[in-house]
Amino acid sequence: MLAAIEWAAPAFGPATRRQDRWPTNFGIGLLNIGLAMLVPVTAVVAAQWARKQGIGLLNIAQAPFWIAALATILVRSLAGYLFHVTEHKVRALWRIHRIHHCDTHLDVSTSLRNHPLELVALLCVIVPLAVAIGFDPWVLAAFELVESMTNAFGHANLRLPEKIDRPLRWIFVTPNMHCLHHSAFQPETDSNYGQVFSFWDRLFGTYSAAPRDGYGAMRIGLDEINFEQASDIVWQMKLPAMGHDLRATKASRAEKPAPR
Repeated sequence: MLAAIEWAAPAFGPATRRQDRWPTNFGIGLLNIGLAMLVPVTAVVAAQWARKQGIGLLNIAQAPFWIAALATILVRSLAGYLFHVTEHKVRALWRIHRIHHCDTHLDVSTSLRNHPLELVALLCVIVPLAVAIGFDPWVLAAFELVESMTNAFGHANLRLPEKIDRPLRWIFVTPNMHCLHHSAFQPETDSNYGQVFSFWDRLFGTYSAAPRDGYGAMRIGLDEINFEQASDIVWQMKLPAMGHDLRATKASRAEKPAPR
């Protein structure tokens, strides 16, 4: 549905080059689905196990449902926000996460563009947290579903009317807000980390209201990675093993004398 809407009324355009970008984006998405099927360890399964074992703060305290539900939503969303910030600040994690930022255009398919190692890293954080806190498994399952839909919505090539976007973004992440996070201008890339709720960005001072030069002048992607590299799925899978500063690498190769 989102793909149909953004096709009819795109916020950014033209030159979406879906025929080049979508095979890579959906291909990476399929790799992640395959990994999830091979390793069916999820936070929801961990939360169910913790409840049966009576493990975790909320389970030990026998918290009422409304407290357990609220704590599950807030702690899980905060953990997602902090993990996302850490991916941008820790070099090893950024080398994995930058694949998501390599896309040179923004649309619903970008939401699928995450290296499988990023999924593994996230599970290593969320699964122990689900056990330690004792998340409510049903509320957690609902949150994960909502996060998936919000992720697709936030990356969609849409622009909400200001009268709708302004009140909505006080609580939730909108396409108008999240597109700044994919800007090629680094101060904008290092902002708007929220995935469902926008208030974490406001609380921790990482919120940006609008691009410095307006939406029409925004460039999407990373300057050090060109379109051909971004649309090459094999190259993208190898990207975490490459150097941190690809611009320096490209420059050194350009300066290297040709062999005789």
